[in-house]
Amino acid sequence: MLIKAAHKVAAVCLSVFAWCTAWADDTPLSLDTLLSRAEVTQAAISPDGKHVAAITVGDHGDSVVLIRTDTFEAERIVFEGRLQQGFYIYRKAPLRVSWVTNTVMAVDYGKTAEAHDLSGKKVAYLGAATIGKVIPSAPDSPLMLVFRDEERTMLAIANVSTQELQALRLPGLGDPRHWAFDDRGTLRAVTMASAAFWTDSATITQWYRASADDPWEKLEESGINADHWAPLGIASNTNNLVVLSRQDRDTYALFNFDPVKRKRGELLAGYATEDITGIDEAGADSFKTVVTSGMKPVRRWFDKRWADLQVTVDDALPGRINRLSGNPHGVMLVFSYSDVDPGRWYLLDTATMTQRVVAIVNSKIDPARMRPMEIMRYPARDGLSIPAYLTLPNDQAGPHPMVVMVHGGPTARDRWGWDREVQLLASRGYAVFQPQFRGSAGFGKAFETSGYGQWGRAMQDDITAGVERLVQQGIADPRRICIYGASYGGYAALWGLIKTPELYRCGISFAGVSDIEYMLTDRSDTNSNRFGRELMRFRVGDRLTDRQRFDEVSPLKHAQRIQAPLLLVHGEKDERVPMSHSTQLMKAMDAHKKPYEWLPIEKEGHGLYYLRSVRKFSEALLAFLDKHIGTRRVDAAKGAASAPP
Repeated sequence: MLIKAAHKVAAVCLSVFAWCTAWADDTPLSLDTLLSRAEVTQAAISPDGKHVAAITVGDHGDSVVLIRTDTFEAERIVFEGRLQQGFYIYRKAPLRVSWVTNTVMAVDYGKTAEAHDLSGKKVAYLGAATIGKVIPSAPDSPLMLVFRDEERTMLAIANVSTQELQALRLPGLGDPRHWAFDDRGTLRAVTMASAAFWTDSATITQWYRASADDPWEKLEESGINADHWAPLGIASNTNNLVVLSRQDRDTYALFNFDPVKRKRGELLAGYATEDITGIDEAGADSFKTVVTSGMKPVRRWFDKRWADLQVTVDDALPGRINRLSGNPHGVMLVFSYSDVDPGRWYLLDTATMTQRVVAIVNSKIDPARMRPMEIMRYPARDGLSIPAYLTLPNDQAGPHPMVVMVHGGPTARDRWGWDREVQLLASRGYAVFQPQFRGSAGFGKAFETSGYGQWGRAMQDDITAGVERLVQQGIADPRRICIYGASYGGYAALWGLIKTPELYRCGISFAGVSDIEYMLTDRSDTNSNRFGRELMRFRVGDRLTDRQRFDEVSPLKHAQRIQAPLLLVHGEKDERVPMSHSTQLMKAMDAHKKPYEWLPIEKEGHGLYYLRSVRKFSEALLAFLDKHIGTRRVDAAKGAASAPP
């Protein structure tokens, strides 16, 4: 939703949030509200601050809207269309927009990318997908780094002025993973990943060249499972590389790397407990900010002007994540979001220090009616500290019926922010617990690797420990707890019903792995990729030597032990965890006369893309939970069900 409004920075918080308490409402949120589509999905400000380009969603297709920052006049300039490739016709909807120069923007459509001028006219083809500016610090540079192919293995430089697309000469064999350009736009360092055709052995090689005319020189080679560094930039004053690495430390940090001595040098930026996950303009003499990703992302500035602006905006918009972009001495764009708000964009005039709300992600979402996502920690059985998110319903008096929501991956994580599914459940009176069990990514190397080989074992015990703690604290009702997850989370839901049947009244597995050995041999896209196969062997185990260990913790082999009601959900076109995982489990359940509910989702893969599918699953999810742990309170002393007062 595009908005015209102006507020002083110091008063912005009041303008956005003052009505929250007054209009608080604890009635359940409607599916229509929570499943409503975002109206604006992304926005970017031009280098000169004169225009904002935004991706808008409408009933007649998605489009790019151009907004003048002085008058707020808005005009749709790029419209959704159709893309034909061979015999196939695809939807060509703008997904992302970024600025190349002050008058040219790059638009990504999913399978192709184009450059458009301020009138919306196409001025250049940009390959299959854009990556970013070759020289981020040069607003007038017409050079964009792009992928030439949909598989994203071939790099090229697109010149929007000449309409040329020049393929980059890469060293060795394999696919590029990371790269670094100097301030003249020359590719100077690249990380390549390759696998021998006749084996599953994959390697990472680091390459460097002193100039565009010099030959590539291999600096280092390692296995794909080893900790390897990634080149991010070139220091113009020394020609040293700026690399991201966690070699010899627990978290990712920025270092100097001398390509002549082939040796890592001084620490440029690093934090003991949080990984650095983002960086701008990565030259040792120029980078001004890094982003760390703990339980909440934090942007850390090394430029005083930017740091002061960040503090000012954060003071005006407290309790939110505020991302600044643009000219710190002119007009800036601030994207602000929180656990109760999907997000909104502000224009900040740094001369007058006033802000305007220019767009809202979804105007139908009322922050006053959302529930906050709390951050907690608890000890695992072996004493390891486990981070987690907890969202409580509006009724603060526990114990609450609780849904244990387990993330996929498992080398992944949940993140703090507005979550449609979490809010849907909380509005129905459920506490939502999201444990970041060992093996989750983003909490340091030791924490991540402690989960390797621990499917169904220590990782599952971490989930159990969190549930038991919330029961002890009187937050969770021990007779009304359901475990739910997708992908690895679906596996954890199944195994939770088997390993700790006393904890859960029901379970929901969405695209869950039912057999670990089968997962390593099925027709998944992971098994069709050499890198994926080797990573799985390293993180999960070897099917040839660990078969007995896999069988000990595979739900398919223990289906007869499932006692609680189970809802199985799977996309019919899932390529990551094929639907055969669920159909095989159903056969085993049938053989042991175990009841279950089955919800196949047509035309969907490893997740839900279509709104009709989201609605279908959401309705089934709520009905299943309501049937087994919702609406009724249980008298713990008598074990009898009674109606809520």
